[in-house]
Amino acid sequence: MRYMRYLMFITILLTSGALKAQVSFSFIPEVQGRTVDGLFLVRIIQAETQRRTVRMVITVTERTAGRVATVQTQSFDLLPGGNPLPGGVARQASIQFSDNRTGAVTRQSGYFLEGDYDYCFQLFEGKAGGVLLAEQCFQYFLQPFSPLMLIKPADGDVLCDKRPAFFWQPLLPNIPGVQYRLAMVALKAGQHKVEGMNVNLPLINQRNINTPMLFYPAGNRELEEGKKYAWQVTAYKGTTMLAQSEIWEFSCNCSNQEKDSIPEAFRDIEDLAKGNFYVAEGKIMFAMRNPYSEMNLSYTILPVTDPAEKIRKLKKIRLQRGMNHIVIDLRDNHTMKDGHYYQLQVKLPGGDSRILRFLYKQPLEP
Repeated sequence: MRYMRYLMFITILLTSGALKAQVSFSFIPEVQGRTVDGLFLVRIIQAETQRRTVRMVITVTERTAGRVATVQTQSFDLLPGGNPLPGGVARQASIQFSDNRTGAVTRQSGYFLEGDYDYCFQLFEGKAGGVLLAEQCFQYFLQPFSPLMLIKPADGDVLCDKRPAFFWQPLLPNIPGVQYRLAMVALKAGQHKVEGMNVNLPLINQRNINTPMLFYPAGNRELEEGKKYAWQVTAYKGTTMLAQSEIWEFSCNCSNQEKDSIPEAFRDIEDLAKGNFYVAEGKIMFAMRNPYSEMNLSYTILPVTDPAEKIRKLKKIRLQRGMNHIVIDLRDNHTMKDGHYYQLQVKLPGGDSRILRFLYKQPLEP
């Protein structure tokens, strides 16, 4: 008799384990775990062929703050194969936020703060008090995205190049599989750039861009003399939008071509640090003021694309008192790699630091 009871107990356990193995969750925490609404983008995969009535409980916890939010859905039908949550289920779900600061901010904004999160999904059979069918947790250290900033053509630029290249800052932290969409429109006389971007037919609507730059599409008509244009970049993964840049405008005017031949002007280090991105075509050029006596410029360059790299043999630069126009020539530095991202840190004479992320481009030989 004892043997039969033991055998039945083992059978129940194996059956329960097999049942749970038939249901799993598909959730991308680095994309969908950033907002409360993103939790409802989970997909439930059922390997069995039967139809079930189920309900789901989602618990979000942060390692320091503890529980942040608990979501309980109404019952819904689970079909064989992949199941997105029905829209009505998401709208009628009950959401309880914790009383701590993280829970309060998340309740007000709908966004999760930076932290080390666990997203746990539980699926129960029936409407209430049913058996636990499946449970799965996802862990992710969430960091907020840096602003998606445009670089070139700059806002208000006047270009003679009728097929310009577009550059923007990559989305950080990096999300595997992220892609960009670039849209450019021609503006009508007196039209605001935001209105133009929203209503005008795009002249460029390029998707599936894998790098933070786009050469002017070969099949597109070139820019027209005297016209203004607006452009914007969107970062996305799959069907989820991750970030969107501001809208910048520029114009095409070749009436003063000599002006285009003048070397790039020195930009104030404060302006560069605010933009926080730069395309270094062989060198970095900026201006800074030194109110003290002569001294060496204190600066370092750190690799971003490949942190294992070592940047060696940086040239010494002497600061004079007053305004300095500085050129950090990197063309002869063989540790710099074309197309890689780096971070320049400059220590100002007063003790403050300025950080500039830049893309290094090796200039073509004349």
